[in-house]
Amino acid sequence: MLSTAMVMAAATSVHAQDVTDDDEVITTGTFIQGARVNEALPVTVVTSEDLQSIGSLDGEDLIRSLPSNGAVEFNGSNNVTPNNARGDVASINLRSIGSSGTLVLLNGRRVVNHPGTQAELSTPVTTVNTNALPVGGVRRMEVFNDGASAIYGSDAVAGVVNMILKDNYEGLSFSARTGFAENTGLDESSITVTGGKDFEGGKTNVSFFAEYSKRDGQMASEQDFTAAADLRPFVVGTSFEGDTSFDNRTTGSPWGQFTLRTTSRTRVRQDGTTLTTSSGRFHIQPTSFSGCRGTAVGNLADLGLCIDDSSLDRDLRFNDDFDKSIVSDRDRVNLFAFVNRDLDNGVRHYSELGFYYAETQPINSSSSPLGSGDIVIPANYYYNPFGPVRFSDGSLNPNRLPGLTNVPDEGLPVFVDSGRFRLDDVGTRNVNVVNKSFRALTGFKGDFGDSGWDWDTALLWNHAETDDITSNRVSSTLFQQALFNETPNVYNIFNGGNQSNPSFGDAPGNDRSLIDPFIISVERLTTSTLLLADFKVTNGAAFSLPGGPVGLASGMEIRRESYTEDRDDRLDGTITYTNAVTGAVSDSDVVNSTGTPDSEGSRTVVAIFGEASVPLVSPGMNIPLVDTFDLQLAARYEDYSDFGGSGIKPRVAAAWKPFDALKLRGAWSKGFRAPNLLVINQAVGRSNFREDSAFCEAGVQNGTFAEFGDCIGFSNSTLERREVADDIGPEDARNITFGGVFEPRGLSGGLSFLNNLTVTVDRWDIKRENVVGVFGATNQINLDLVLRLNGSSNPNVVRLAPNVDDIAFFQGTAFEANPFGAIDFTRDTYDNNETQRVKGIDYAVYYDLDGTPLGDFGFKFNATQMTDYFIGLSPGSILIREAIDSGLISDDISISQEGDIVGINGQPEWQANASVRWRTDSGFGAGARYSYTGDFIEEGPGLDPDGNPFVVQDVGLTNLYAQYSFDRKGVFDNTRFRVGVNNAFDVKPPLADENFGYFNEYHSSRGRYFYFDVSKRF
Repeated sequence: MLSTAMVMAAATSVHAQDVTDDDEVITTGTFIQGARVNEALPVTVVTSEDLQSIGSLDGEDLIRSLPSNGAVEFNGSNNVTPNNARGDVASINLRSIGSSGTLVLLNGRRVVNHPGTQAELSTPVTTVNTNALPVGGVRRMEVFNDGASAIYGSDAVAGVVNMILKDNYEGLSFSARTGFAENTGLDESSITVTGGKDFEGGKTNVSFFAEYSKRDGQMASEQDFTAAADLRPFVVGTSFEGDTSFDNRTTGSPWGQFTLRTTSRTRVRQDGTTLTTSSGRFHIQPTSFSGCRGTAVGNLADLGLCIDDSSLDRDLRFNDDFDKSIVSDRDRVNLFAFVNRDLDNGVRHYSELGFYYAETQPINSSSSPLGSGDIVIPANYYYNPFGPVRFSDGSLNPNRLPGLTNVPDEGLPVFVDSGRFRLDDVGTRNVNVVNKSFRALTGFKGDFGDSGWDWDTALLWNHAETDDITSNRVSSTLFQQALFNETPNVYNIFNGGNQSNPSFGDAPGNDRSLIDPFIISVERLTTSTLLLADFKVTNGAAFSLPGGPVGLASGMEIRRESYTEDRDDRLDGTITYTNAVTGAVSDSDVVNSTGTPDSEGSRTVVAIFGEASVPLVSPGMNIPLVDTFDLQLAARYEDYSDFGGSGIKPRVAAAWKPFDALKLRGAWSKGFRAPNLLVINQAVGRSNFREDSAFCEAGVQNGTFAEFGDCIGFSNSTLERREVADDIGPEDARNITFGGVFEPRGLSGGLSFLNNLTVTVDRWDIKRENVVGVFGATNQINLDLVLRLNGSSNPNVVRLAPNVDDIAFFQGTAFEANPFGAIDFTRDTYDNNETQRVKGIDYAVYYDLDGTPLGDFGFKFNATQMTDYFIGLSPGSILIREAIDSGLISDDISISQEGDIVGINGQPEWQANASVRWRTDSGFGAGARYSYTGDFIEEGPGLDPDGNPFVVQDVGLTNLYAQYSFDRKGVFDNTRFRVGVNNAFDVKPPLADENFGYFNEYHSSRGRYFYFDVSKRF
């Protein structure tokens, strides 16, 4: 990853170096500023110097550098489908509980969710776009590492990230930066201007910052491990050598795999030679490949092609990674302005206005149909080898194979076999994504005279929109219309692929004039809006106890959340696709995309909250081993217009200081997260390739496969229908955190070197109940297998009636008496069906060594260990687990999305970073950072011959930089030059059986990255 170790400030306070005279020190996690208990809150502070030293332009890299952050599920590499959030987008995932479990604030108030959504564990989630946060204008970032629903409300289950901007600024500063990744085309540059001025003798301040960045992206073809979908060469010499699990080439190939709707009794033959399987399957291949059936004529013979009666050969599978972008081209603008004015009546008026714009151009591979109904080739299609003897004008068909039996004179239509075809000569799908957001806030704060009570109120409007347009898509209707052509002036499906490189390209391909008539662009326009008003009162000393003054805070918040999703007319059912051969109607008229209806939703949330800081023991009380003891008490209630109340969510935190050098802290809190508006308001269908485990089990029983893991041919594009349950409700959480801070100060003699040391250790435990999710299509299909072996079936797996071949396949198996057909679709419901338990430990060490002959040094270390992560088994999962344990079904079947997942499938046990900083009075400085991501098992490849799983190896990356700051009169006064290199040792991401060969949620393919920046303050 570009960013490595984030330099962290001490977990108890904001570093003084980051606070100017005009700053109001705000501690995230409380509304009562200045209370003694705040010193023990588990808040990590990242200063502006830390942010600059990362050497990155993106909020994503800042978030990735937090050891407490899990997989970044929303990221710029996920550009494959318009159902993903694409473009300049990234998410945050504290404690790995999901992209929607962390609350993000900007200057202490909420940020609108990114309008783009995507599925995690088959459930749509929403998130704040961290790339839209103005990195160049951030004064500091505070991370509250504990549940905070009692303070801030919904979404603050894992914690809170608060970006505090540079408002109230005076002066003018300028910075510019450029960087590039070695051996690729990736380069980036940016310019940032920050300015401000006081007026009316300091009563009014107007300030702004503006940032523009431009990036030229990186293609998968630029590096060997990202260019190859077949990863088997990278496991040569390991125990997984030759394992076909690492061959991720797709059967969606220009060679094509097709089906004739025949049976074993009407199987097509040529002069007695069968040309298809018993179910009518065949594919096109070069004559140089073995297995050619019959004699080719016309188009096939001219191109050196033939028909084979089997599934597509492995060497004809397609490498669809090569043409994709990994890092997209991007232009981005961030603008913010602030006005702060002290009125004559003692009230301060504050306001902010922000604008964000980003345009990205991801590139995706060419189109391949999702299912067998997407492309049906008419019988009279000119190049159909099973077409009519004569065309409608009486001319002889030169492409019909001679000597055919079971093919009528008028020919047979040909079906693409479950999406196993690719229109590669159409070219890549070119995406243009424009993200915009607008933020406007105005507020007032003041006090109630000499009462000690302060008040603060504000009105916020935050709007975001995404316009996602993909060009060079294919209309199903227009494509099929083009195929109803009895002349050679038509797109040739049966021209195969690139014979010199069968896994890539389409040579000779079709002329563009034959392609353009069915090309379309597809648009997805989404918006999200947040309208918020709040009012709160605080008093840091409402009354006194023997231990000190008691602080109180209370308030209310009203917010209106809404979203709209306007899908393209060819996807939302406005323009449907009626198959002219079969008469079937689809709500999608776009090849490779499932139909999705337009949707919208809104809700109003009313919240009330209260908080108290209670000092029970003070130093003056002279209680042995209790220098101070303080409590934080808080509670919040939220009422939602669409599903009701959250219930009262409390928080109790305690801080005990036995003596000056040691603080012990702990907290217990309840939290909640509301189901997002998309879950509540949108029912969708999604097509994904799923293995039909029941047919695989039958194949083992009838001897087709030696063992379950050998099953091939029964993974098909499966429609999954998902909708919300009627009784959907909020998710509930319980957080427990306890630990300590060791911070010696005032030591003399031989121990004085410890005076600048801070060590923190915190244990955290999150239990979530009623988590919104689905059982999952794979689990539904496997449950269907278990139930059918026990004489029943799963009603959520809807199957077609068995055909003759299905009945024959089940002979001699447990399913012989009750045969069934292929899966038509699966059903799933979004409901509160899941429990989670996540535990871990945070470690931090900070040490400053100043005033040495060599200069000032700073060392910082942060680590997070995830010790437990268990997703509770649902009743259906328990049945599957019992069937596996009893031997009823194969242990090659696993329960997806459930069970103990620490160290499995993208959940590393350890993440850590460390940094060293050096500064001198002469102006020279340097720094080094090291980040570490632990290993984890990837279950996809299965086990090696010795029964061992595949392990995605751990990885460590090093960042280096050097700088010189001028502090003398002249043109370079207040100027700093910095040169740096991220991933200095050019460490490649560890191999994984994933797209592009690595886990992009944790790792990066960018390699060694050099940058140079200059900044000047006038």
